[in-house]
Parts: sequence; structure tokens; C-alpha cells
Amino acid sequence: TTPRRARECPRANPVAMEARDRWFHGIHAHSVPVPGASPINKSGSAPGSSSDSRILALATPDDLVKLDLYGTLAEKHVGLTRRQVRLMYRDVRERTERVFAGLTPEQLRGKIESSLNPMDWGLGHIAHFYEFMILRLLAPGSEPVLPGHDVHALFDSFRAAHDDRWKPKEVVGSDPMLGEIRRYIADVTDRLVDLVGPDDDTRLDPVSTYLHVYGVVHEHWHVEDFIQTRHTLGYAQPNPLPSSPDPAVANVWGDTFEPPTFANIDRIGGRAAGAHSGFVSIPAGKYSLGATKDEPWVFDAERWAHEIDVPAFRIAKSATTNAEFAAFIAAGGYHKRELWSHEGWRWLSRNRSEQKSKGMSDEDAARAGLNSEAPRYWVRKVGERGGFSKVVGGWHEYLFDAAPAPVRPHAPVLHVSWYEAEAYCAWVGGRLPTEAEWEVAARTEPGNYGVVKPPRRRTYPWGDSPGPDPSRANLDGFRGNSVDVGSLPEGDSAWGCRQMLGNAWEWTSSAFLPYPGFQMDFPYRENSAPWFGYRKVCKGGCWATSAPIARAGYRHSFWPEMNAVYTGFRVAVDGAPGAIGKL
Repeated sequence: TTPRRARECPRANPVAMEARDRWFHGIHAHSVPVPGASPINKSGSAPGSSSDSRILALATPDDLVKLDLYGTLAEKHVGLTRRQVRLMYRDVRERTERVFAGLTPEQLRGKIESSLNPMDWGLGHIAHFYEFMILRLLAPGSEPVLPGHDVHALFDSFRAAHDDRWKPKEVVGSDPMLGEIRRYIADVTDRLVDLVGPDDDTRLDPVSTYLHVYGVVHEHWHVEDFIQTRHTLGYAQPNPLPSSPDPAVANVWGDTFEPPTFANIDRIGGRAAGAHSGFVSIPAGKYSLGATKDEPWVFDAERWAHEIDVPAFRIAKSATTNAEFAAFIAAGGYHKRELWSHEGWRWLSRNRSEQKSKGMSDEDAARAGLNSEAPRYWVRKVGERGGFSKVVGGWHEYLFDAAPAPVRPHAPVLHVSWYEAEAYCAWVGGRLPTEAEWEVAARTEPGNYGVVKPPRRRTYPWGDSPGPDPSRANLDGFRGNSVDVGSLPEGDSAWGCRQMLGNAWEWTSSAFLPYPGFQMDFPYRENSAPWFGYRKVCKGGCWATSAPIARAGYRHSFWPEMNAVYTGFRVAVDGAPGAIGKL
């Protein structure tokens, strides 16, 4: 018999539910017309006229809001000008093209690696996201952009299994040529820019603005992924500086800055500035963690602000450096079981076993991420007269296709897993900061925090404006690598913490979990929800992160074992004086 609960449930409208169910499960194709959408064409003539080419059924903001089951589109309140949105499309595409430059089709397909995707697949995935998350919402009558291929099976990240992305012909039945994929992303972007309209200061409505900008932000995420992929596979480093004369985009609400050049990049903020040691003490207070509804941009994982008590704590003025981490290695940190969590020790043991079973050299293991003696990409080199070289314990690191170079002592340690960061913190008598502690150090101000309710929160560590630029944060890949932790003092937080935006993603101790009031975004409902409880929160952005992504309130997350990404950390300690013993 039919269960009682099922018998009592009202019967849903099958047509109305189909679109929402398909979107929720990651098959991002619109399967029903948008209610009330009017077919028009680019010239504005009536359908069926002699000039009727490429008919589009344009949706109104109200149409789109009706499709949003959870009501998140109705929250949008920022409308950008057409000129601002068109610049955002040009800016992100210039970055993508620059990161792809110089690679062969064979390199773009690459080899199977658990921490990355084929770059040609990534380009098709970006195009697919634009087509089915943005274009087919704004213009549901659009014709297919890449006919003749099952683009959902090929490029939808929730349908195309990870390893299958390297063998589409075998799994899907077709394998688009690189030229086809390039035309796909160019054509879908051209259609979207056509929808934006002329390059003027007329403002788009907030819903259309949000959808266009979300697509651009998604491409920015992948620009960082592509840089990481070139590093992981040992390809040549991409050109770090833009070729376009356009202003660089600083954030998703339209601020810009003048991009650096080869002539001035080393003079902006300083590259080699040494260490920035010490801790700042922050008193106990109440902090509002999460976004408020008046903010210009909100991701679903940031919904909504909720007040929490934060006990007094101390936090390092800078991220942990290579020299500091090398001291942990020299002290036998990778062999002291008491410093590692249960899961961390299992991860380390698996790496040792896999390296041994595969007969891998230390150099091969370092490049493959099976590190069990040092961070990923670190190898020890023997000096000319025998024995290890005198550079930070003899440690060298791989960067892209270059030969291993001596690790820079005052640069932040990168490519460490959450487990390695946790073990180091235990060794020095500290711990990783919580997500709330990290934000308090990055966003609040002495004399206000703990006194005024709610405390003032800065958008960036240095204030609400200007947006990120090379004088305050090492972002956008402009410098091609991390810089010393003492660099860029203009980007300090009010508490004196440096580089809390850019240079290195920073692990926190917090699990990636939803805030009270969480609702999935429309249309990208898989942005956060599938990862809750499995990943750890990272904050701040790294040297390869695009500035439009970087905000002090942005919540990023990685699996705790991930070490191909540009992750570092800074140490925190409970408020008791003298708790740190080894630094």
C-alpha cells in the first residue's frame, strides 16, 4: 500500500516542478518556458519578419523571481551599469586567455590528477555554466550554442564524473575539438554581452546584474584553478600581467584600478620585505558572523549574520613562513604522532605507503602531493661540497616548469594540507584560528569591537574602500608568486595583521557548515550545499585569486587533505599570556 505520508502529500504540478528538480540536481537545462516571456529579436522586430534572426524570449526580472523556489533572487538590490558589466566580461576573458596562452591541445587535456581538471574541459564547463545558468534564464528562447554534442554530459560538473572528463569520447560519445570549445565559450559570451546592451551608463536591473556577475565570478574561480593546474603539471608559468589597456576590475560592485606593468610591479608594495613576526591580542567580544541583507554581494554560504561570543585570543601578525615551517620539519614534526590528529596521521601514513608501493623518488612524491616529510613541491638538495645546502635546511621548491629553487625564508609556507597546518600549530603550542576569530582580526577595529554593538565590520582589512589593488594585496597573479609576509603594509588590518587578503589562502579550524538562515542560491544551488561538513573554511584569497572574489567576509572551502592549492595558515592561541613557547 502507499505510505500514509505519500498519500497525504498534495500532488505537485509536474511541469512546474520539472525545471526546479533539474536545476537542483545539477542538470542546468531549462525545460519549460519562462512564464510571460516575450519573443523578440536583436533588432527589435516582430517574429516572422524578414529581419527576424536569432529570436530570443527575454525574461523579465519578475519572471525570474517566480522560478526561484527559495526566493533568493528577490534579495538582489544592486544594479550595475551596462559599461561596468561589459568591462567585467572583457576583464575575466583576458585573464582566461592569458592563462591558456602557449599551451598545446595535448597539454590542455593533460593527465588524470585528482586535484585538477583537464583545462579544455574547464573551458567548456565555463561556457556551459554561462549558457545554462545565465543565458537560458535571461533569454530562454536561445538556440543551442554547441549543437551536436551532449553538453550536459560533457561539461556539467555534477553529471560528468571526474575521471571521465579525460575520456569524453569513450563515455559520452563525442569529444569536441579545442577549436569547437573556444567557439562555444566565445559565442555564448557574445550572446550574453548582446543582452547587456550598449556600452553606456544605463543601469541593468538587480536580478540581471546578479546573473551576469555570477557567471563572471564563476569564470574567475576557474582562472585560479587554471593557474594551479599549470603549476601542478609542471607547465610554463603564464604571463602574469594583463595585455589589455582596460582598467582591472577590483570587485563585483564595479570598482576598478589601474593594472600594474612590468616596469612598476616590483616597486608597488615591495616584493622582499622580510618577516613580520609577533602576535596581536584581541579582547573578548560579540561578533556578527555572516552577511547582512544590505551588502552589495552575498554568496549563499554567507547567509545570514548571526551574533556569536568570541573569547579573548591572540593571532599571528602574519602567515607562517617557510623558515618557521622548516624548523618544524627539523624538529621531527612529521614523525611525532602526538602532534597529529587521528585523521591527519592516517593521511600522512597513506602518503608514505603509496610512495613506497609505487617506488616513487622523493622528488616525484613531492610533485605528486604524496609528501610525508615536507610540504608539497619541497625537495632537499645536496650542496656542491656534499651535505644539504645551507638554504633553509637545504629545502628547495618546484614552481611551474622551473628547476627547484631555494625556498624563500620569509615567504608564507604554501601547499600545506589542513592536517599539516594543524600539526604545526600543535608543535608551537597554538592552534588554527576559528573562522570567527580570523574575521574579527581582519574586519573589526580596536576601540569599537567589544564596545559598540554590533561592531563595525570592514569589507577589506584596510577599510571599505578602495577595492583591492597591488599596493595592498598580492592578488590577480600579477606577481607570479607569493611575496614575503612583511610586504604590503598598506593592506594591514586595524589590529596590525598583514596580508589577510591575498598571498595565501589561510586555513581555519572551522568546518564548512551552513549559517542559521542558509538558503541555496538560485540558479547555482550546488555552490555550497554539497560540501557542507566535508571541507574546512579557508579565508583571504591567494596570489592567484582574482580581486573581484577577494573580500574578508568571503567563505571558501577545501578538503582537509588538499595541498595542490595555494593554502597556508597563521597561528592563533587562547588569550592567556605566554601560551606560545616556540616562536
